[in-house]
Amino acid sequence: MNNLLADIAKRILRKIKRKYRVYNNIVLPPREMRLMGDKFFDDRFYLDSSFREGFRFKERLKVNKDTEILEIGSATGRSVIGLIEKAGPVKRYVGVDTKLINVEWCNKYIAAKNDFCEFHFIDLWHILFNPNGSLKLDKNFRLDFKDGSFDILYVQSVLPNNVDWEIRIFAREYFRLLRQGGTLFLTSFIEENVPEMTENPEDYIMKCTYPRQVVRFEKNFFLKMFTDAGFILDSYEQGTEVDFQSAVYLKKPFLNQP
Repeated sequence: MNNLLADIAKRILRKIKRKYRVYNNIVLPPREMRLMGDKFFDDRFYLDSSFREGFRFKERLKVNKDTEILEIGSATGRSVIGLIEKAGPVKRYVGVDTKLINVEWCNKYIAAKNDFCEFHFIDLWHILFNPNGSLKLDKNFRLDFKDGSFDILYVQSVLPNNVDWEIRIFAREYFRLLRQGGTLFLTSFIEENVPEMTENPEDYIMKCTYPRQVVRFEKNFFLKMFTDAGFILDSYEQGTEVDFQSAVYLKKPFLNQP
């Protein structure tokens, strides 16, 4: 009896210490690492949302075996899990994130089983999330990738906590990293008929409880920051994403494209 209880106790302890969950035979991050809201604690909801990202890669972004993708803010791999399951292997997927624990988890549980995937830690400064970051956001900001390295830049739920001068720096860098004809997908808090930029607007659909939780932009003002960097607007979808963010698809034109 004592041996049985000891065995049960060991199994429970292993489950508590385990740094992943398995749902429908797919390895997912533990619930405490899913920082997108309580609804993502549910494994089915989390995986369904991941599959939606996979369908976006496959159907909207038309990825194939020759596609090279850079995801900014890859977190614990929600997007790339969907990519793997619904779109299949690509030539190269690179995820970068400012949380080392996220990068370590993704390298251990995703990249180790998918040789086209790699994850990198960037100690990027942010006034709210990483005020001691060693990589400063200024006119000299560059990620450690060559010009025109990627066909797709995937930037989901990264810009909503950034103000205009920061976004202009990112826009220039994203343009540099994309190949001609490449696509930038991003989400942010964007609306029509509102001030150009508002931090934690009082009239927003979400209740803001900490600084820069929502940085809302007027649509034309936001898009101009990217067209000024050289992008062409491909499409815009109002309020379709997580927390009612809007989706923006932008193209880097070919040299002979007007």
